[in-house]
Amino acid sequence: MLSIDDRLNQIIRELIGSGITLEQAVEAFEGKYIVAAMSASRGNVTQASKALGVHRNTLHNKLRSQTMLNGFADSIRPMRRRLSAHSARAPKPSNGKNTRSR
Repeated sequence: MLSIDDRLNQIIRELIGSGITLEQAVEAFEGKYIVAAMSASRGNVTQASKALGVHRNTLHNKLRSQTMLNGFADSIRPMRRRLSAHSARAPKPSNGKNTRSR
């Protein structure tokens, strides 16, 4: 059985041989690691951030910005109802009269 160090060395040699840059390798590993933590926490960013040892804001930023995670943040975040400018106005009185006091 190979140790984790031996397995990592083997993967590193393969990546270098394939022309993968350090930046690409780090982003790919980080993305897979984050996806695994998010899956284990069933989309709970706070739990995943604790497991990863990062602040939840850091994890939110990574979910938004990292290419490997593109779309993953949207799939775990509940849809929020956005108010349009029209629906944010106060409703008109039903009797048609102005109820504002003078």
